[in-house]
Amino acid sequence: MTSRSKNIEENKVATGRYWVVFVCLCFVGLCIFWRLFSIQTIENEIWSERGAEFRHSIRTIDPARGQIQARDGSLLATSVPVYDLRWDTKCEAIKWKLFEAQRDSLCIGLASVLGGDPEDYSAKLDKARKDGSRSTRFAKQVPFTDYKELKKLPFIRSGRYTSGFVFERKEERRKPFGQLAGRTIGIDREHQRVGIELSWNKELGGEEGKQMQKRISGGAWLPVTDDYIVKPKEGLDVVTTIDMHLQDVASNALETQLTRHDAEWGVVVLMEVETGYIRAISNLKRFDDSEGNTKYYESYNHAIGASVEPGSTFKLASLMTCLESGGMTLNDSIDAGNGEAFFHDQRMRDSNWDKGGHGKISLKECFEMSSNIGTALAVKQCFDLEPQKFLDGLQRIGVTQPLGINLVGEGIPKVYSTVGEGDWSGVSLTQMAIGYEITQTPLQTLALYGAIANDGKMMRPTFVKETQRKGEVVETFGPVVVNERVCSSKTLQSCREMLEGVCDPDGEGTASDIFKNRPYSVAGKTGTAKIAVNEGYASGRYRASFTGYFPADDPEYACIVVIADTRSGSYYGSTIAAPVFRDLADLIYATDPSFHEVLDQPLLAEAERHLPTAMNGARGELVMLYDMLGVTYEDNSDGEDWVKVKTGAESVTISSKTFVNKAIPDVRGMGLRDALYLLENAGVKVIYKGTGIVKTQSITPGTRLNNMNTIRIELS
Repeated sequence: MTSRSKNIEENKVATGRYWVVFVCLCFVGLCIFWRLFSIQTIENEIWSERGAEFRHSIRTIDPARGQIQARDGSLLATSVPVYDLRWDTKCEAIKWKLFEAQRDSLCIGLASVLGGDPEDYSAKLDKARKDGSRSTRFAKQVPFTDYKELKKLPFIRSGRYTSGFVFERKEERRKPFGQLAGRTIGIDREHQRVGIELSWNKELGGEEGKQMQKRISGGAWLPVTDDYIVKPKEGLDVVTTIDMHLQDVASNALETQLTRHDAEWGVVVLMEVETGYIRAISNLKRFDDSEGNTKYYESYNHAIGASVEPGSTFKLASLMTCLESGGMTLNDSIDAGNGEAFFHDQRMRDSNWDKGGHGKISLKECFEMSSNIGTALAVKQCFDLEPQKFLDGLQRIGVTQPLGINLVGEGIPKVYSTVGEGDWSGVSLTQMAIGYEITQTPLQTLALYGAIANDGKMMRPTFVKETQRKGEVVETFGPVVVNERVCSSKTLQSCREMLEGVCDPDGEGTASDIFKNRPYSVAGKTGTAKIAVNEGYASGRYRASFTGYFPADDPEYACIVVIADTRSGSYYGSTIAAPVFRDLADLIYATDPSFHEVLDQPLLAEAERHLPTAMNGARGELVMLYDMLGVTYEDNSDGEDWVKVKTGAESVTISSKTFVNKAIPDVRGMGLRDALYLLENAGVKVIYKGTGIVKTQSITPGTRLNNMNTIRIELS
């Protein structure tokens, strides 16, 4: 075959391939065209029904989340309803004649409630109608007070089907008391909840509902009707053991000390001795902003989760074990020498080593003056030959296991269970004696001291007292005993004597100066521990602590204070942590009637008696209380939600308290709870100081709201 013939043959083959591809593409195109035609005509009814299935669907409805309350009912966390307002111009039942008649009034009303210009709302209405929009949004995250006003506006008040206006309800989680006990209360995030919000999520979350909804443009879903297929069941309210009065004082006292000593973080926990109920808990951590300003916030629950070396506060468990073994008594003598000693070539010092040490002292004095050497020698004398008995004794006390608290995240204590375990060495026995080579959380340390105050019975620290539904108790969570008896009666009495000696104003204990001139007695122990880093200890960095209970003769409360990594130069527990304990004890003693004798005589002469006064606030609760007490009152409020109260000699007058739309409300004379509700629902950030009723507010009532409003209120 010639070269020319060969080329012609190859061209014929290539051309044939092109024709095959062309025919195939034409065939595919015809198939697509036929399928489109078939869907639009022959199968139109079938696919329309399928489309309706996607436009209408049974959707899951989240229930209202339950509230978290303090022991007195104060709201610690609550879900506040907010609303989006949308207009569905394709709603079949819209009365357009009514719309035209009330259009101007509607625009004026929207501008009055939401702000802005009526002409802008008019233009928005026209555009939505022209475009045939099914989801034009007119307002976003409207607070409940504005929602009620919007429901009253012309045309909208005719109903969702007649007007086409739809309110989408959402829930925002808020903490009326801000940072107070913030980490214990927790954060309500779908994937990263913490604190009570996490541990009690099932109870707070309620049960989901089902509702038929339709999908509108933009992928949003709106209810077809207001009815539910399955109605959502709102979550239970969780009532905590926290006392907000004590919580406020504890947090303020802790923050004052942290600021004064430029510390990294601090903890204070107040527990009721007999029940284990936690009355106050604060966890504050240092944060420095870009301008170098220091603030303290709740960011991590160190009280529950920080398992650290306790230092000298662990000496209680060490000497309790010695006393229980029968190897020593409080009066036995120990030679602490010149304040410096060596155990297997590792040096140990007492705090007064530079002043010659303690010399020969009793076991009781060893504890009171917090002698490291004396404590180490006592444990060595009792258990050097059989160190396993020391470990077994600690286990019997109950300091080697978690407490099993009803919050997620409890740190695991690390205490050797057998000799030779892990990093056990020749100095482990003496190091454990003074609170090193072991770890505990502050709450676990507090539980032991609470047990001494509670006649030897160790209680589980409890944060939640009960759950409620609409004020009715659903389930209660009473006190739980962790260890029925941590030691014998004889040892218990000795431990109490040691703890009281530490705080005796006339003694030489490490906290003797802290509680002078106090009308109550205290039993406790100071602690100072080096901060571990990597495989050693940081130079000049310490954790200061104080743990104890009061009144010492009839204990009601136990408390622990831990302050870590101060930069002021002071780091001893007696000067850093004990003052926080004292401030809290002072307040409790001054305000708790159980500490004072009640006189059997009238507080006021008959002529001076008067009706109980009340704060301005929510009408419903006030009227209910007056009815319950049988107080005569005249209601001139016309059923308004918020009222002013005037208390006379024989009767009470209630009148309505009105607020200007989109303006700062007048909250003077109200309690904090009502004031926070009104201000935060108006979109204002609130900073408050004090307790009682609102006396002053930094922004004049009636001032126009803007996006940057922050108000300061002072209570007295």
